[in-house]
Amino acid sequence: MVIIITINYNQSRMTLDCVDSVLKSTYTNYKLIVVDNGSTKYESKYLMNNINSQVLVKKIENNCGYVGGVNHGLKFGSKFNPDYYLIMNNDTIIDRNAIQNIVHVAIKFNNNAIVTGKVYHYDKPDTIQTTGSFFSDRRYLKEVYPCQDELDNKTCEKEEERDMIDDIFWIIPEKVFNQVGFYSNNFFLYAEQADYALRAVKKGFRLVYTPKAKLWHKGEITTGGGEKSSPIVSFWRYKSGLIYLYRNSKKKYFYLGLVKSFPKLLIKYIFSSIGIRKDKYTKSDAAAFIGYLHGFKWLLNKKPDNGYNPFIK
Repeated sequence: MVIIITINYNQSRMTLDCVDSVLKSTYTNYKLIVVDNGSTKYESKYLMNNINSQVLVKKIENNCGYVGGVNHGLKFGSKFNPDYYLIMNNDTIIDRNAIQNIVHVAIKFNNNAIVTGKVYHYDKPDTIQTTGSFFSDRRYLKEVYPCQDELDNKTCEKEEERDMIDDIFWIIPEKVFNQVGFYSNNFFLYAEQADYALRAVKKGFRLVYTPKAKLWHKGEITTGGGEKSSPIVSFWRYKSGLIYLYRNSKKKYFYLGLVKSFPKLLIKYIFSSIGIRKDKYTKSDAAAFIGYLHGFKWLLNKKPDNGYNPFIK
């Protein structure tokens, strides 16, 4: 059996669209869990009044972040003794054959791999968003992304291992979960999946991409858009990114990376703060630097991320 987990935070209509696509799946041996993660009373009520009775809803009163939401779903789902946990973003539409195909690939790898599929842009349904990535420089965890933002011309049609995959959509066999455990609470949002993937690799498991499991992703709806347009996103990306690098790269290269990146971020922060060339330096540049500073603070105390973001009003 597959436990499917998706997180709702004040996006009930979008979540319901995602749920409807799952319910059309050709694979039927699953339970779908929607973790309603601190949504408003209106959003929660709308969700409960309109969701299919087959779906299990786990209500959390206070927003505990994407990581906390997934961990609640994993804990709740583990009661059913599943063979797999499939985690997917709520701003997605899944192909009706995707679950069947991704389970087949997991079995093919003897359940020793986390498996992802081909993710398309929702607004450009023939354009690939991600198929996972390879490390171009393992020292600094720099990545290259095959077929990213390309029309699907059958280039990325080979089923193969990746150095990194994304939990926009991935399946974790029970064997993997039992050894790797829950997502790290050092993250609230962003980089959590990369950290989890590398933890799995360190345990001897593999990361696999299959082109046969397809999904369409709207992308960063909850946090307000891409990195350039949203200081909220930029803050979390840079804070979480720093923590991820510290946890997963050799310390020599972690500190060398800081020497390279910190002065650039500081300059952008200064210029954005005093209003020089507003067309080039934005609030997101300031947010990136402040996120970095909060990442440094984490280096000193190693405390779980409580979700604080100074750019959330």
